[in-house]
Amino acid sequence: MGFVNPRYNSLLVALAYFAGGVLLYALDLGVLVEDRPPQPLWVWLVLLACVCAPMTMRRTRPLLALLLGTVPVLVDLVVGPSLPVWIAYGDLLYAAALFGSARTSRFLERAPVVPIVVGAVALGVYFGELRIAVWAVSIAALVIVVPIWWARSVRTHRDAAEIERARAEALSRVAELDRRAAITTERQRLARDLHDVVAGHLSSIAIQSEAALRLRESDPDRALTVLESVRSGSVAALQEMQSMVRLLRSDDTDDEITTAGRLADLEPLTASARAAGTSVRIDGRPPADLDAEVDLTAYRIVQETLTNAVKHAPGRPVTLRFDDTDGRLGIEVVNPIGDADTAAPSPARGAGHGLRNIAERAAAVGGHARSGRDGNEWRTYVQLPLAKRSTT
Repeated sequence: MGFVNPRYNSLLVALAYFAGGVLLYALDLGVLVEDRPPQPLWVWLVLLACVCAPMTMRRTRPLLALLLGTVPVLVDLVVGPSLPVWIAYGDLLYAAALFGSARTSRFLERAPVVPIVVGAVALGVYFGELRIAVWAVSIAALVIVVPIWWARSVRTHRDAAEIERARAEALSRVAELDRRAAITTERQRLARDLHDVVAGHLSSIAIQSEAALRLRESDPDRALTVLESVRSGSVAALQEMQSMVRLLRSDDTDDEITTAGRLADLEPLTASARAAGTSVRIDGRPPADLDAEVDLTAYRIVQETLTNAVKHAPGRPVTLRFDDTDGRLGIEVVNPIGDADTAAPSPARGAGHGLRNIAERAAAVGGHARSGRDGNEWRTYVQLPLAKRSTT
């Protein structure tokens, strides 16, 4: 009856059991014990109606329905057991075991065994015939035990299905959270790359263009050199943007590196800084066999620190130091600064994203970074593993 409104299911079940019982009485198949005094038909019908009426609560209040149905069943035992009453009572037992609480269902599974056995033995002793005991056990098993065990089986399968459904929903939620986390991580990575490629190059171009404008009258040759550096920076920015766009359009999901960049290719970065009037001194050499992602991370960090130095402390020398000890690459960038409010990088002056990107990039490969004022110097120190940290 799955197509019927659930509110009317119980009523239809009660009417079906009552109609079936009336048919059994009409066919003279309702009486179980022939040697009892015959009862008027209306007595059986009243008892059957009293058992069927609580069925209207078989889903909503199954235990109460079972208790109410037990009263006419006991009366039926006294006046003479009838098959329709006990068949209807079996449905109340079924509903209580299926729709009742877990505790009620477990109790009903065990409770009938002892009373059935004791009652069958008592009947056998009273009548002096083993046949009576066997008959009583068979009838009780048919109308009492079978409905309860059937309901327990249905309930077990239903509970298992609910557990699987809940597990599937939990897995779906976890997958959705993983998807969102992956999207967020990818957006953050793209934001860092866009900041490095666009903001770094454009900041350098803006500063160098301003220097070229100042030098066009006093030192045309140097202004020309600066403009050549501006062009080189513009071309480099365009190439990196094109590389990024190609990778974004590519279907290859295994490539985790968005744009090229290696510590071995620092010359364009230092040349751009020198063209803007910032001298760069390099102490030490980075290892030549760095992991590709660590190499790119170090390159981007150096690019960001040089951009910050040119932007916030123009004309002041920068010292770039490399060392590799204990399996880690150390990068230190130091430049003199003047008053902290005018020369030091700060979020208000546009360096907030850059400093955060430095820290995020270092952490992404298992390293760490710190930046801040140290006396009259701005110092950025980064430590990175020589090999990318395993994520498995």
